[in-house]
Amino acid sequence: MWKMLIRVALASVLSLSMTLPAFAQGTVARAQFTTDVIDREPIDNVGATVTVEYGAIQRVYFFTDLRDMAGSHVIHRWKLDGEEQAGVDFDIGGDRWRVWSSKRLMPGFDGKWSVEVVQDDVVVSTYSFDYIDEF
Repeated sequence: MWKMLIRVALASVLSLSMTLPAFAQGTVARAQFTTDVIDREPIDNVGATVTVEYGAIQRVYFFTDLRDMAGSHVIHRWKLDGEEQAGVDFDIGGDRWRVWSSKRLMPGFDGKWSVEVVQDDVVVSTYSFDYIDEF
């Protein structure tokens, strides 16, 4: 009888632990595009459109404040008009972890830029802006 109860209890614990990763997905508490990050904080918010003089180079940073993702692998996946341009990998070391990546936007890189926040191969959120070269 006791052996049967122990087996049932063990099976219940094992089945619960197998479903934990679905509940363990963290959140993106804050995210924004900025012109720089100082002391782990964005200095401004570039908004929905980045406009530069024709031929100029603009560096854009993507900042994220991640919560409850300790032990996860996170990627900032940069895309231009839906095509992947770069991926920046992070190993998350705590329950609150701030990370950022950047992209140099060269002349001719006009279009819809987006960054996917990918946690352990799952896209958890996407943010975007339009990049316009002024003539």
